[in-house]
Amino acid sequence: MKETFWRKALWGGYNLLLGGGALVASPLLLYKVAATPRWRVGWEERVSLELPPRPQGEPVFWIHAVSVGEVIAVSPLVEALRKAYPQAAIYLSTVTETGKETALERVGRFIDHHLFLPLDWAPFVSRVVKRISPHLFAVVETEIWPNLLRSLALKGAQIILVNGRISPSSFEGYSKALPFLKYVWRYFQCMAMQSSRDAARILALGAPNEKVVVAGNLKYDQALLQLEEVDSREIRERFCLTQDEEVVVAGSTHPGEEELILDAFISLREEFPRLTLILAPRHPRRRDEVESVLRNRGMAWVRKTQVEGRRGEPVILLDTVGELAAAYSVARVALVGGSWIDRGGHNPLEPAFFAKPVLMGPSYFNFVDMVEDLKREEGIRIVARETLEGEMRSLLADEEEARSLGERARGVLMKNRGALDRHMELIQGVLRSP
Repeated sequence: MKETFWRKALWGGYNLLLGGGALVASPLLLYKVAATPRWRVGWEERVSLELPPRPQGEPVFWIHAVSVGEVIAVSPLVEALRKAYPQAAIYLSTVTETGKETALERVGRFIDHHLFLPLDWAPFVSRVVKRISPHLFAVVETEIWPNLLRSLALKGAQIILVNGRISPSSFEGYSKALPFLKYVWRYFQCMAMQSSRDAARILALGAPNEKVVVAGNLKYDQALLQLEEVDSREIRERFCLTQDEEVVVAGSTHPGEEELILDAFISLREEFPRLTLILAPRHPRRRDEVESVLRNRGMAWVRKTQVEGRRGEPVILLDTVGELAAAYSVARVALVGGSWIDRGGHNPLEPAFFAKPVLMGPSYFNFVDMVEDLKREEGIRIVARETLEGEMRSLLADEEEARSLGERARGVLMKNRGALDRHMELIQGVLRSP
């Protein structure tokens, strides 16, 4: 791709502004790096002082998934690319450390190298792009890094958006940069969106109509492919659960939700004395904070990392990454967090795969299409904070009602599979194009 003099000047001015802003903020940034351990993770890669190894195969694929959720979603695509192109060099980048951990656990055997994404300043990204020189760059959901995309396009990479999603909040933010976005969209060969709603939003943001397609949500296929081999009996043993314990799994919880869930759980244990709670905060680093909530309510607990010494504590605090999905397999009732506060919810498909009854709060704007699919088939219940305990009681007391709700949820998942095949067809078409 060639650029005119004026376009080069525009990008030069943009990078001067970025560099100037970074210089002004450098004392704060240096303090953060020195004082906060997680800011130091991968720092050399983020400023391109440490470069990834050169590719040893062809074609070269670079996939970017910002954090845990995106890594999980794209995992089946990474595996499919490895099977279709066994000689390929596959790089996977993330922004977060937990994203890296999940990537190595889920798809480590299918990739050649993980790297932390360089900061989006031309001198940093150009060095990394020159080293990897990918034939194809795939960004998961919607991560717009202008300098990275420009550098990739100038190097001749084919750029695609996979499992594309534009949330209402992202749409509002991107709308403020419409003139600039029109320069960015031209770098993409294809934008594979999760739903017609996402496609409409990206078109409203100026994306060319001929580049936008609805390919479906990879998370439907991910749930099927990643969880098929989970054995609930093995998971019970892993969590040191007895056969007569009835388990509530509360996944991806946030501050303000643990208190709500624990209050309901404590009350329900008076009626269901063998009730056990697996509590999984969205961010395991909040472990100490959640333990303080447990302590204040006089509730005994054990961390998952210490569960081998469990002595019947009614709460198991999941303080690891990557085990929540399998934990849903032992649930009598599944609670999906981020939905009883204004965070937009989290993925309800993992408990749905195991045909578990799913309860969510009214905030699910990050998964609106998925939740609406489930609601249409009565495969999920959206409950207010005030009625959560009552809904949990109803499902715990009526096994047939719970089973029916869970089976309807699994039926929705099965009906919506196929996004992986559509994404692979699009990628192969892009690679064949001149």
